[in-house]
Amino acid sequence: MTLAQNQQKEWTLHISSSFDGFRNQLVQNFPEVKIDELSADEFQKLIIQYVKDNILINANIDFVGELKEGAIKLGHQTDMKFRIIGLPEDIKTLLVKLNGFDEKSNYNSVFKIVTQAGTSKNFVLKKANGFQVSIEKVNDKFQLTIDEQSLVWPFAILAFLVLFALLTVYRMFKNEPLTLRPV
Repeated sequence: MTLAQNQQKEWTLHISSSFDGFRNQLVQNFPEVKIDELSADEFQKLIIQYVKDNILINANIDFVGELKEGAIKLGHQTDMKFRIIGLPEDIKTLLVKLNGFDEKSNYNSVFKIVTQAGTSKNFVLKKANGFQVSIEKVNDKFQLTIDEQSLVWPFAILAFLVLFALLTVYRMFKNEPLTLRPV
């Protein structure tokens, strides 16, 4: 997936996947529909609606991107393109989430963001991150948002190790009086 900004500072989302990948998602999520019996037009409408319903893009906390005007080109490599409304010209933070994948999914999806200025960065959506990424722009470069909660445990463990090392060194060099005891 690529979120791209054109020269007019409008955002589009480009998605490429194998035809079988899209077909398998539809089979898994619409068991009541006979996917192989759909016409090409019905299949296209269903996959466009599925993608619209299962991709969430939020920017700068208050902005929600809405996928509009979906176009699809079916083939072994199936390509989709959506115009996105509701995103600001200058993205400071971005949350991207793929719904519709379950815990058994071993899919990985590369998400790339490309701005009108030409900056770009790749991020991976996978089971380990719940098929979502939180991105921030720092010094005009995109990076994963650092979760401050995730830093608490490493610092706590480091503090414990430092305290333990200091206590061990103190005991090694502590002058204890020598007393002799009869045995």
